[in-house]
This record gives sequence, C-alpha cells and structure tokens, in this order.
Amino acid sequence: MKIRAATSVCVVTIGLALLLIACGSSDFDGGDSKYPINVGSEIVAAGAEIYAQNCVACHGDNTQRPLLPAAPPHTVDGHTWHHQDRLIVEWILDGVPLAQVMPKFRDILTEDEAISALAYIKTFWPDDVVDIQTEGSLQYEKQLAEFGDLP
Repeated sequence: MKIRAATSVCVVTIGLALLLIACGSSDFDGGDSKYPINVGSEIVAAGAEIYAQNCVACHGDNTQRPLLPAAPPHTVDGHTWHHQDRLIVEWILDGVPLAQVMPKFRDILTEDEAISALAYIKTFWPDDVVDIQTEGSLQYEKQLAEFGDLP
C-alpha cells in the first residue's frame, strides 16, 4: 500500500510539473490584440494632444503635481503603472471602479484615442518601469486568452 501511494504521489507530482511547464511556455504573442500597447512615436504624438485636451486639467503633466487632489499623478510616483493596459483603457472609457470624480470618456474618446493617451502617459515613466508594466500587461493578456475572456 505504501509503495502504491508513493507511486501515485510521484505520478501526480510529475504530471503537475509537466502541466506547469506547458502552461508557462505559452507562445502567446498577442495575436491581433491592441494590448499590450506598442508605443511608437506616431501614437505618442496623438496621445499627447488627447492628453492635453482631456487629462492634463486634472492629472497634470509629467512635470507638475495633479491639479485635482483626487486625481493621481501618472508619473512613476503615481500608481497608474501598476495596472495593465487593457484595464487602464477600460477605466478611461468607462470610469475607474470606486472613483467617483473621474468622468467616463466613452462618448468623448474612441478606444484607439484612449490607447494613444495611455501611450503618451507611458512616456512619463522610466524605461525599467515601462518594461515591468508591459510585462504585467502581457501576462494579463495571456490569462485572458487562456481562459477565453478576450472580448
């Protein structure tokens, strides 16, 4: 009995290890997804204009503190970079959960315009923070794809 139980535990352990290896080596490349955002000069230039028109009045820019105390800075001192691209864009368009001050921009901006604004915000962050945030966004996209929750 002890040998059979030990063998079963070994087989289950090896099976779980192989499953974890297979899941961890997913070759998710984002497909035709817009996320994580690929930051380029054209999208950043468009985002700078969108940010100036819709965001800077409350959040400030990368050289000043937010003008509205309830609005977090989008610099590295803020917490925007702790969130994934897809969620930030959804929050821009549909409002941030539990944030009662920030307006919803769904009727003002398209998804692509919100993406451009976020691309511009990312220029406020050091390269290492952009890398960390992009990796988090990529992992989030992998999870959505794995569980079939991509829109």
